[in-house]
Amino acid sequence: MPLLIQYGRSAFVGRFAADLTPDRGAVVVIESARGIELGTCFGPVEDRFASQLDDDGRVLRTATGQDLADARTADELADTILQAAASDQVTFLDCEVTLDRRGAVLHAVPWGECDLDPLLAGLSDRFGLAVRLLDVRRMGVTKDPPEPKTTCDKPDCGSGGGCGTGGGCSSGGCGRKQVKSAEELTAYFADLRQKMEAGRVPLN
Repeated sequence: MPLLIQYGRSAFVGRFAADLTPDRGAVVVIESARGIELGTCFGPVEDRFASQLDDDGRVLRTATGQDLADARTADELADTILQAAASDQVTFLDCEVTLDRRGAVLHAVPWGECDLDPLLAGLSDRFGLAVRLLDVRRMGVTKDPPEPKTTCDKPDCGSGGGCGTGGGCSSGGCGRKQVKSAEELTAYFADLRQKMEAGRVPLN
């Protein structure tokens, strides 16, 4: 059964194949196109969203204590790489290192056309892993949804002489919900993740 998983510092959301059914909110180890990393399970993929999500990889297991410790070590390495990355052609915002420490992703905003291959190659040689670039300018930006409509734009709609009464549309033509885009889903689940984190109560 495919699962909806949020992963990465940018809170990507994707569909991952799985042979297990972790609880909602469980931290899992996934294999994505970027490598082995941690993700958060949001549950099975609903049929209405299935066609909008690509197959991003697979769920390997529920995260163990060792996985969480490895993630902290990877974060420390990511901070070191971020500090070492310097260029007057780009601003580096963040860095992620995969759980197996075979790859790193630098989040960056280039200020124009530039060739960063020599810089990335140098960082890869220095730290012994493949360093890639994520251009955050190319990531989708989700706009706030429009205010819900109370009419369907037909003459006299809602007045009794149009398509319905009470301000609505009895034909259903103006009440059909639009399917959310992948970018809107990512933003929605990122916000949901933040709310989940804010509502957690420490056990110690």
